[in-house]
Amino acid sequence: MTLLRIKDKLTLLFTFLLVGTLLVSCSKDDDDNVNDNTGDFVLSMALQGSDGAFTYHTVQFEDVMSGSLSAVGQGVEQLGYYSYNQYGEKIYCSGGLGVTNLEALERGTDGNIQEIASLTNFKNSLIDLVEVDANNLVGVELSSSSDVVKLHLIDAADVSVTKTTETLVSDLTALSSPAYSGMVVSGNYLYLSYYISDPSTFATSYTDKAELAIFSYPELEFIKVIEDDRTGPIGGFGTSSGLIKDEDGTIYALSHSNPANGYSQVSKKGGILRIESGETEFDADYFFDIESITGGKNTAHLLYLGNGKVFTEMNTQVNSEQSRWSDGPLKPAVIDLYNNTLTYVEGVPEHAGTGRKLAATALQDGKYVYLAVPEDTGIYVYQINTADFTSVKGAEIEANFVAGFFKL
Repeated sequence: MTLLRIKDKLTLLFTFLLVGTLLVSCSKDDDDNVNDNTGDFVLSMALQGSDGAFTYHTVQFEDVMSGSLSAVGQGVEQLGYYSYNQYGEKIYCSGGLGVTNLEALERGTDGNIQEIASLTNFKNSLIDLVEVDANNLVGVELSSSSDVVKLHLIDAADVSVTKTTETLVSDLTALSSPAYSGMVVSGNYLYLSYYISDPSTFATSYTDKAELAIFSYPELEFIKVIEDDRTGPIGGFGTSSGLIKDEDGTIYALSHSNPANGYSQVSKKGGILRIESGETEFDADYFFDIESITGGKNTAHLLYLGNGKVFTEMNTQVNSEQSRWSDGPLKPAVIDLYNNTLTYVEGVPEHAGTGRKLAATALQDGKYVYLAVPEDTGIYVYQINTADFTSVKGAEIEANFVAGFFKL
């Protein structure tokens, strides 16, 4: 059995566990917030059918802070497993669990969301898609069903592939098997982080160092692997938050080794490393020791806000207390990468995550972050003020989980 198939089963298992925990009813007769299909807020919501399959609905709303938000019979419908990213005025939908297409959605002249492009010639699902600039995206294929890492330069307008390169997995590691955890492009380099996960058992037996691969950009040619033994592997299962960059192009790499995000063991203290803009080595003078200011707690989720500030979902349990694959319990906070501080947000209850990319499932709109928070009685929108660290509870979301939260 390939690692891709094992990952698919684990993703499905995690999804079913999440759905079972939420116990959300998706069939309410509630007209408090009837969707007119022309609002600026956009949610990609997953609904589970009686056969266990999921359908994703990308739906527009005028208001997300009152009433209820329903996906039933509305918006752009996609059957299967999808991940979402907004870059510019488009939402990009990447298939997973055997779905290998890439689709682009945007508002039409009538104000409604519509599919404007689709690409279906990938051999494996794109694990992630990142923005380079207004015109270019980079997608990555990394699966144990292949002995190569494929990087695709993609035209942002029509999602056509303009360049593809292949790099032997053995150039990244002699171990089996590298699992993707993050990717950013800064200047003339592309940085790709990964951790080692056994293809048969999913055990993470190598947690004594951080490592990432560096490629040239726009050539997408492999240059080298860099390592740092001050902390463990970068990123974790499903969250794609291992790497972020600031306005100057400086790269920050997150290590946590959270069992809640797939790790079977912990060898090193979690923290954040730095690569200065234009450099190809970790900065020996920078290490943000998150555990020292949180009583041993870590995070697997990052959303860069600007000026060195990062919105995060902090684990409320230390690694030794976490349940594997649980992605929780979590509590939102704001990290300052420049001053090495962390401030918790008030008013949001502890909750489980979705095991997905926070930059897709949370929306930054000025000083506010909109977050879908699962509670015992349902999923609710919380509007979080990242300036004063307060929050306001908003609308109820009638879905099994939220896969994307955007504004167009």
